[in-house]
Amino acid sequence: MRATPERSGVRTEIAVVNTNERKTTYSVQISIADGAGWTAYDRFWLQDVPPGKTGRDEAVIGSADMGPAPRTPKIYVDEFTPLVDRS
Repeated sequence: MRATPERSGVRTEIAVVNTNERKTTYSVQISIADGAGWTAYDRFWLQDVPPGKTGRDEAVIGSADMGPAPRTPKIYVDEFTPLVDRS
């Protein structure tokens, strides 16, 4: 995971390697915080990641309305749920 401050929030990039033997969808909820009150949340859905491959996604989390983005954002994984394909 990577978090980079931007003008309108924090650009967050995640990557998950599928170590299962079947396609897997990953639900990942994260928080970005600065330790001083600025906190933003998002959920990523990495769908149908093939075995042995890496699912990737990115988003800008937060907004200019929240105030300046943290200079050193901290990433927290609040929930990580793999949903393995049954077929």
